[in-house]
Amino acid sequence: MTQTLRPLTPDDAEAAAALHAEGFADPWSVGSIGGLIDAGNVLALGLEEDGALLAFALFQSAAGDSELLTIATAPARRGQGLAGRLIEAAIPALVSGGNARLLLDVAEDNTSARRLYARLGFATDGHRPRYYTAGRAAPVDAILMSRGIG
Repeated sequence: MTQTLRPLTPDDAEAAAALHAEGFADPWSVGSIGGLIDAGNVLALGLEEDGALLAFALFQSAAGDSELLTIATAPARRGQGLAGRLIEAAIPALVSGGNARLLLDVAEDNTSARRLYARLGFATDGHRPRYYTAGRAAPVDAILMSRGIG
């Protein structure tokens, strides 16, 4: 089985939204994801195998920074390095687009994602108190992280 990393198109929005719904309690709609894929300042990358989308990431750039808007991996394929591969693959394109820093936020209770981001060199910049509520009995903080890429 061959994995292919490629830019997403609006035609991928339905598959990306389905994947997003498998990973998030408050999934984004097909229209939202399709609009972002089609936006001029968004880099949308997907990783597929045999035509099935395994993971995708959306990065939005402005004023020299890029933000990881969302990243999703098929539940059966988590822990295989796909998310890290998407982030590392995006960085050269983000740098060539004039970005010097990559930002993200992550729920404080998402320990696997926090470990991934730390392993990729992201540092904690701060907290957004009680930011994440969906799918939780009580709100949790967003951890704000960044990494220099330029």
